[in-house]
Amino acid sequence: MALETAFRRFSLLPSFIHTAALRRASLVQTGNGEPRKAHWLGDKRKQSTTPGQDQKQGGPEDHSPKQPDPRGYRDLASLTLGDVHDAYDFFKSQLLPSPYEAWVNTNYFCMLELVRRRDGRPPVFFGRVKICYPSDGYIHNIQDMELYFPNKNRKPDTVLLRAEDILLDPAKPVQSYCVRVKFCASPEDRTDFDQYENLFLEKGFIPEFTTGYLDLLDMNEHEHATYPWLYVIGSRWLASIPDSVQQEIRTHLREFVNWGHIIFNYHPRRHALRYLSLNEELDFNYGFTQHYLIAPQNTEQTLRKVEESFEEIFMRGNG
Repeated sequence: MALETAFRRFSLLPSFIHTAALRRASLVQTGNGEPRKAHWLGDKRKQSTTPGQDQKQGGPEDHSPKQPDPRGYRDLASLTLGDVHDAYDFFKSQLLPSPYEAWVNTNYFCMLELVRRRDGRPPVFFGRVKICYPSDGYIHNIQDMELYFPNKNRKPDTVLLRAEDILLDPAKPVQSYCVRVKFCASPEDRTDFDQYENLFLEKGFIPEFTTGYLDLLDMNEHEHATYPWLYVIGSRWLASIPDSVQQEIRTHLREFVNWGHIIFNYHPRRHALRYLSLNEELDFNYGFTQHYLIAPQNTEQTLRKVEESFEEIFMRGNG
């Protein structure tokens, strides 16, 4: 139930008496007895406003800048199609389609067509789900969504989308996306993660497993931005690589870290006596070298560090 209260000027005096009183009130006495006009504090335009003057009377429209949403949401009309394209273009190499068509969840990315309005909003929106109501489900059943819109070199803005803002075209099904995480793992390491793939997916990540090493050999500086930002490399996997390419692989891994990509060394405690860690293989020494790799010892630690690291990258901005 909504309660509405209207405030109106209340006067028991006839209008001509009220007008005369205002004129007298606008004159004050100076020290020598001469009248002068009063100096009103504040905005004179606000002081002179009369009832109904603030209502539209068919005059020119107010083109002053819109006030920011007090809840902190960014106005869709402030985004351009170019803004949306740039945000998607920066992240597209890091995303894979989620396995469930039109399914959205916290931390999932989406490209959504918007219902056209006359406020200048773009026809599409790209962002990462902050929270939605219901908490997860098919896009057709979502009523409200808060999404992060990435910005360059600063934290993302939060945008509110309601069900009526989203254009659902049966001919163009909505596709959500998850962040890819590359796993270089031995078959035994892969077995450790088999039962945790759904947990990665729940957090918005899709593991890509490989037992090979040719991708690392083909890496080059000009294309490094298209490679996954997050790698999980097992110590047992590195030890299984032929001696003939071991040195070259180590060199590429050092370059990869220097390019700004993140490597986690999956190094369970049971490997400590049998395999060297990647920090030892790459000559990284905590406190003495610029880089030192985080070495999770189990699947839970791996997922937590992957989640924390991508969150830091994302909230820092897409610059």
